Amino acid sequence: MIRTLREHDGTPLVALDRDELVMDGILPEDEDESVDQLMHIKRMSEGAWLIRPVVDGGPPDLGPIRDLYES
Repeated sequence: MIRTLREHDGTPLVALDRDELVMDGILPEDEDESVDQLMHIKRMSEGAWLIRPVVDGGPPDLGPIRDLYES
């Protein structure tokens, strides 16, 4: 998936896919429901970022990191 990096009031933003956030339980299925979800962002390496929801005061444990699309 390719998204455009945009600037909004001096802050760089990238939109995430809503359907995938719903599938992962981060966003509610009901689009009318208000969302104020804290997210933890970590730079993993040059050009690589990890974005996770904050749950119970912190980001969830990663366990082994793998590419979801690996066969």
